[in-house]
Amino acid sequence: MEGSKRFHQILHELGKLHDEKQQDYGTPTDHFANVRASENWGIPAWVGGMVRATDKLNRLQTYAKRGHLANESVEDSFRDLAVHTIIALVLWEEARAQKIQQAVATTLARPMVQSLVETPECR
Repeated sequence: MEGSKRFHQILHELGKLHDEKQQDYGTPTDHFANVRASENWGIPAWVGGMVRATDKLNRLQTYAKRGHLANESVEDSFRDLAVHTIIALVLWEEARAQKIQQAVATTLARPMVQSLVETPECR
């Protein structure tokens, strides 16, 4: 049970870490602006988040092979990997919700457009 307590402790710490780092990376209106910037390159924001997570994963793979890291602690890499993955999840959920909204709007608009086309004024 102690492990579960530590798990939730780390989740809390990750939330604080995210909030602190967003002061440097995010904007007042978009906490994920730095990750969302991948859209400027045609890459969905959630994929941009996963690219950053992959950087951290690669760093951990280097540690597993060499037994040390030159510029960042192993703990920081684990924490950053977790945070980037959660950011990617949030951005994926946003993208999915937006697609659903667009699909609903398109589905609802289709009958309205059809009824307009069928009016005597449009024939």
